[in-house]
Amino acid sequence: MIRRRPTRFEAPPSARKPAAAPRAESGRRRKIGSVALVAFATLLAAACPMVVGNLSSTAGSAMAVATGTGPASALDGAGAAVMSVSVVNASPSALTTTSTVSGSIVAREDVLVGTESEGAGIRSLLVEEGDAVQEGQVLAVLTSDLDEIALAMNDVEIERANALLTQSESTISLAQTNLDLASKALARAHPLSKSGVTSLDVLEQREADVLVAEAKLATAQQAKRVALAERAIAMVKHRELTARLERTRVRAPTSGIIVERFARVGDISTGKAPLFRIAKDGLFELEALVPMRMMDRVGPATAASVSISGMAAPLAGTVRHLSPRIEQNTRMARVRIALPAAATPRLGAFARAEVRTTEQLQIVLPLSAVQSTTDGSQVLLVANGTVETRAVVTGRRTAEAVQIVSGVSAGEQVILRSGSLVRAGMRVTAVLPAAVIASSW
Repeated sequence: MIRRRPTRFEAPPSARKPAAAPRAESGRRRKIGSVALVAFATLLAAACPMVVGNLSSTAGSAMAVATGTGPASALDGAGAAVMSVSVVNASPSALTTTSTVSGSIVAREDVLVGTESEGAGIRSLLVEEGDAVQEGQVLAVLTSDLDEIALAMNDVEIERANALLTQSESTISLAQTNLDLASKALARAHPLSKSGVTSLDVLEQREADVLVAEAKLATAQQAKRVALAERAIAMVKHRELTARLERTRVRAPTSGIIVERFARVGDISTGKAPLFRIAKDGLFELEALVPMRMMDRVGPATAASVSISGMAAPLAGTVRHLSPRIEQNTRMARVRIALPAAATPRLGAFARAEVRTTEQLQIVLPLSAVQSTTDGSQVLLVANGTVETRAVVTGRRTAEAVQIVSGVSAGEQVILRSGSLVRAGMRVTAVLPAAVIASSW
């Protein structure tokens, strides 16, 4: 009997017989791997649901937002599996949006301070930039030598006028006394002249004395009026010189903070160029530009958080004024945001403001629930266990939510993940976020 020798590609018969044992071992390993895979998938399904955020309603209610499907599926009447989907009940909420604008710090009201003195040199400066000043405080002193000399001469003229007035009053008193004596002498001369005791010449002399005394009294009274007029002229001139001298004292027209000083010691004032600039009452504002789309949301008393370069903490501000004029080049409007009275930022510093505005009550949905299409926006709703597609009109958007202008009514259930495996017409089980979270524990 001839035996065939095995080739090098064939195993000997003794080596081929015990192959059943490794096959059984491989089957057991596959079964263990399948069980492990199922267990891992179950743990992964239980851990998938997670909370995305919430939307604050002005009525005080909170709307939890969750994504993902439920950990288990139900069966419909025919025995087919029904997918569980996370939904949210549409309800009116207030959508709060935050808009950022930037600009520079300016004074609420600038006051330029100058002088009316032409050609006067600046003798001394009494304030520096950043100093707080009060109304009427002297800021600078100009040269005033000639004015001081003229005022001293005027004081002498006033003293002379007062002396002449006093002298005229004394002269009036003396003339009045002489007139009284002459009148009495004339009264005694009349009866003596009638009786022949005195001659007619004596009577005529007494009458002449009375006339002279009256004339001197009138002259003295006229001299008094001249002295009064001279004193009045001297007083008017004194006020004029005092006003001229006062012009050499540059005073603050209002209280505030010196934000800029143009004057230097030794400069010649021209009467046209300002010497100082004052921030009235020390109030500062942020002047920024806002686009046209924000104008209907920003108005007076709108709250804002202002961050200024160089200052660690932001400041709480409010919108004080929104310009009604749109600049043609930028199509933007100027807005003034008032800063707290105690704030003393540097003029011209760069600042950024976050303006928070709250829209009126409307339907607000999570951003993931709205799907954008070529025809607009749409959402998936669950009605009587069936998925429906609904076209919607959206409004304002934030990073997490979108405002629904029309298309969804309050109380309808909206699927949180639009555009997922769920399609219109499918039978699903609606699960609220709280139920999804509870079932995962």
